[in-house]
Amino acid sequence: MTDEEYEDIYHEALHCLGETSPVGFPFQREDGIRVCEVDGRLLGDDQVIQLWWGKEIAEQIRREREGSGGKFKSQSGSS
Repeated sequence: MTDEEYEDIYHEALHCLGETSPVGFPFQREDGIRVCEVDGRLLGDDQVIQLWWGKEIAEQIRREREGSGGKFKSQSGSS
């Protein structure tokens, strides 16, 4: 999966989530992890994707991104 494909998936999730919840602008924290406020919670990329696309698709995307040297660090598992 290319960086461009990943960014398309991420931004589509943010756009769709924004139709039903307040969504802020993504930013990169000091530790390098990109986060975005969705419905009052700061979520990492993985969490944003999972919230919109579901766990199974999010896991598939994560597997495809492993080792690809993606542009942003992912944040998994925390809410």
